[in-house]
Amino acid sequence: MKLHLMALAVGLGLSSISAVAMADNAKILKQSRAADGFLDLNYHNDSGEVYLEVTEDLLNKPMILMTSLPHGVGSNDIGLDRGQLGRTRLVQFEQQGPFLILKQLNTDYRANTDNAAEQRAVKEAFAESVLWRGKVLPGKTKLVPLNQLVINDLHGVTDTLARTKQGSYRLQPDLSLVLPEGVKSFDNNADVDVLLSFSADKAGPQVAQVTPDGKTISIRMRYSFVALPEPGYVPRAYHPNSGYLSDSYLDYATAVDQPVRQHHLLRHRLQKVNPGPAPSEVVEPIVYYLDPGVPEPVRSALLEGGRWWEDAFNEAGFINGFKVELLPEDADPQDVRYNVIQWVHRATRGWSYGAAVTDPRTGEIIKGHVTLGSLRVRQDHLIARGLTAGWEDRDAAAQAAMSLSLDRIRQLSAHEIGHTLGLDHNFAASTNNDASVMDYPHPKATLKGEQIDISQPYGTGVGAWDKFTIAYGYGEFEKPEDMAALVEEGQNQGLRYIGESDSRAASAAHAYASLWDNGSDPVAELSRLAEVRRVAIDNFSDKALLDADPSGELADLFVPIYLLTRFQITAAAKLLGGVDYSFQQTSPGSWHYVAPEAQEAALDALLTQLKPAALTIPAQVQEQLVPKSGNYWRTRESFPSGLGAVVDSQAMAEVLSRHIVSTLLQSERLNRVSQAALLDREQMTVKQLLDKLVGQTLYEEPGSGVQQAVWKRTNAVIVDAMLTALYQDATAPEVKADLKAKLKDMLRQLQRKAKRSSDTLAAHYQYLADGISEGLDDSSKRLITKPLPMPPGSPI
Repeated sequence: MKLHLMALAVGLGLSSISAVAMADNAKILKQSRAADGFLDLNYHNDSGEVYLEVTEDLLNKPMILMTSLPHGVGSNDIGLDRGQLGRTRLVQFEQQGPFLILKQLNTDYRANTDNAAEQRAVKEAFAESVLWRGKVLPGKTKLVPLNQLVINDLHGVTDTLARTKQGSYRLQPDLSLVLPEGVKSFDNNADVDVLLSFSADKAGPQVAQVTPDGKTISIRMRYSFVALPEPGYVPRAYHPNSGYLSDSYLDYATAVDQPVRQHHLLRHRLQKVNPGPAPSEVVEPIVYYLDPGVPEPVRSALLEGGRWWEDAFNEAGFINGFKVELLPEDADPQDVRYNVIQWVHRATRGWSYGAAVTDPRTGEIIKGHVTLGSLRVRQDHLIARGLTAGWEDRDAAAQAAMSLSLDRIRQLSAHEIGHTLGLDHNFAASTNNDASVMDYPHPKATLKGEQIDISQPYGTGVGAWDKFTIAYGYGEFEKPEDMAALVEEGQNQGLRYIGESDSRAASAAHAYASLWDNGSDPVAELSRLAEVRRVAIDNFSDKALLDADPSGELADLFVPIYLLTRFQITAAAKLLGGVDYSFQQTSPGSWHYVAPEAQEAALDALLTQLKPAALTIPAQVQEQLVPKSGNYWRTRESFPSGLGAVVDSQAMAEVLSRHIVSTLLQSERLNRVSQAALLDREQMTVKQLLDKLVGQTLYEEPGSGVQQAVWKRTNAVIVDAMLTALYQDATAPEVKADLKAKLKDMLRQLQRKAKRSSDTLAAHYQYLADGISEGLDDSSKRLITKPLPMPPGSPI
């Protein structure tokens, strides 16, 4: 009898608890603002808690979770920009007893098979990640509070701040909250916006520049839960010569004689009304929406440049398959339903980006998101003003500068949209008749007599490579062989493609893949551009200033003119020890070193840029570069100076000469020069390279005056660069032997010159000799103990 009474009491207790829970849940729902859709969310007005309704349809249903930043920090150096997309994660909610968990699924290891046991074997072999656990509130409507999930740094803000050397910031939950107006749910996605605050004991230097109180930084972050795309998308295998970005994973269901690592390229879903290779209207076009916050005339330029892709899709057979329009006033640019081109402001000029939300299972692009830095266009305008400073017709100069700037922004729009269509960079396109907007173009300037012409600074429309990529990635083919034939056709057209893999890094080997270069012949273009630079420097004047600029700002305007050849120098240097190859070629002999005569020409062109005449600025220009005035301060866009407030022409020579010599003596480059000579006796050796470098610099004494001073500074730079190359870990031992032998030979030669020269030259030669002697004994010793920094070049 007692047992029955006890059971009855327990049952009554549970019933009472359940009734309380149901009442509590009903009260929560009544006091909340509901956002029903893909997820059913409820923002509780009194507590500030957001609740998720737990239904059977929610559980064990894979979806995409991504974070983004509706509002940015405003610093290019930090990189937490307005509109920035975070990681795309495949997740699902699961209920385990009284808890709801959010699990990130492991998409890197799979078994693409119908065999459930084989799939389970892979699933059980690799770990998954639980991102969050919440206690379910039982009741008629089950609820779970989400604040602990979303008031969390899943975007990695603290990691970014640490990586950019801003210090140790920590998330402050007591200063963070869910934003009620940011709790939304639509048919295919649901969003929760939060204001996250981070604090540090000491403000980061870049944080302090862009926040009212650098010790506390508050950022609006968005969590987006996104439905997976409808079935029907067919992944397309990645080809290394396709020009696409790609995802990869290990598929353990592949046969032993097939690659276990699989790659698929990234692209949007695009379907024809009439499927097949023949041209057809599309079921639904790819539409990009431009941020209406872009002012004119930039807005029209961005629309025009973005619409260049229409031709590529039409030629690929997708009639009206691509469009660019203005974003509707009531649309949110972070909404996954919209591909957007967002106009982003920062405190300094910085990079633009093309990002995408993709289905990690297939590579299907769900949302393209372009971030365009608003200050980029001003850098082009500044360069154009410097190039036209010598024009007598100032109205024409102003029009030309604006025209160049808008031409660039058109190209930039097309470039960044290209990334969100799935395309990789193609840094070889500039040597290939400007075949792609996916290259980084430098403004083209030519000479008409002694006047600089910038009437055709950038190309118009997408190029032959771009049309090939769209045809390959989006086109419909009757059989796989047709895709291979398209790749071969591109090869037969001579289309070059080298992306990030061998272009941007200082060690890049490909001779024809460079950033911000022009022309099919890097050496010829360097010589040509050097003549444009000479005229631009000779004619440089305060006419280039804006009306409101004080005279002291002229020195900053001179920076990109003095350094006009910086990128073409890098491109020409790549011929030294440079190689040529294609991702398509697989037969023996499909790669080769650049011909000896081309390497010799590159070295000669680089040494010409090292001559004092090329590094010295005219006296009449020096006189105009007055110190900064009033509350105008030197910035990182300014040349450094060893003269205090005075503009330092010797510093300019040091900066540019170091750029030339360090590029020339880059470790992997010297290693390739060494090995190329082993394979081909006609190729120059490292010894020959060093002999020519030293023979045409240290041992060619100019006359007195400014040029001699520039020569002396350059000599110090060369000695330091050789010592640096000697002690680099990446420098091969046989190359180190050549460097050490040359330095010892220089030591003897300089000591002899010090004894035979006049007092001034003797002191210089002895200083160089002492520096070499100390440097050979101590790897830390240099003649210039604190090298002056080069002002930023990229991005333009």
